[in-house]
Amino acid sequence: MERIELLWELFQAEKLVRWSVVAGIGLVWLSAAWLSPAPLVAAMILAGAIYIVRRRRGDRVGPRPDDDFDLF
Repeated sequence: MERIELLWELFQAEKLVRWSVVAGIGLVWLSAAWLSPAPLVAAMILAGAIYIVRRRRGDRVGPRPDDDFDLF
């Protein structure tokens, strides 16, 4: 458990680690799109449709101010 906490602290503190993760996700996305772009396009359309439906219903995307997230 201590290793996970150390990695999480490193991820939060270092911008280079965050950008490396973003670049890795981008490479995975592009390599999957190189094989077959149809599932990726469908996933983006589905995510966009869910976002639009939630916005039209008035749902807030993200945490609400009255949510109290306390681990202790």
